[in-house]
Amino acid sequence: MGLFRHHHRHHTDTATTEANAEAAQEQDTFETHFLRYLRTFDGSKREFSEVEALFNQLYDDDFYESKNDTLITKDQVKQSHTRLFELGSKVTLIHFKHKGVNHVDIKYRLVNAECDRTIHQLITTKDRKIIRAENPDQAKQEREIHREEVRMEECPRREVRREERMMCDDPYADPYMMDPYAEPCRRGGLMHDIRRDERRVRRDERMCRRF
Repeated sequence: MGLFRHHHRHHTDTATTEANAEAAQEQDTFETHFLRYLRTFDGSKREFSEVEALFNQLYDDDFYESKNDTLITKDQVKQSHTRLFELGSKVTLIHFKHKGVNHVDIKYRLVNAECDRTIHQLITTKDRKIIRAENPDQAKQEREIHREEVRMEECPRREVRREERMMCDDPYADPYMMDPYAEPCRRGGLMHDIRRDERRVRRDERMCRRF
């Protein structure tokens, strides 16, 4: 009977250990890695070696961030964070939002003796680590600039097509009515000047015939 109780206790302990291992595995997510590392920025000054293991758990070796046409690598982030710990930086999380399976939108406030700023990043993860990061506000601005550059490149082509349409129209028609979508200062253009001169010539010829 005592042997049975010992065997039952051993079986129970094994099951508990396995359950704890499964629970720990389930909690080993990118979010837990991120929050665990974020909590080390508590305003205390510390050596980077104290948190390097957590840093390596969070950042992939192939990590890079695109910032102002510059690629920032994992080693550069390490150097930057080393300085932040030396300053006793404090980080306060503002939001942590999943954007699909492997993308997370994060925003946090960074405060130390040298700065007080809000950082917004769109993170791409791989195997529960950060492999890419970008500023979504900067990316949006770059897309708007690109669209404006494309629009400016198309403007000369639209002007050429406008003049071609005007050449094919009735030479006695009012040039201001040919392209209602054109800017007022551009309506007619060179063709307007030519047709205006032609009307003046015809008017002068009619006046000469009267005499």
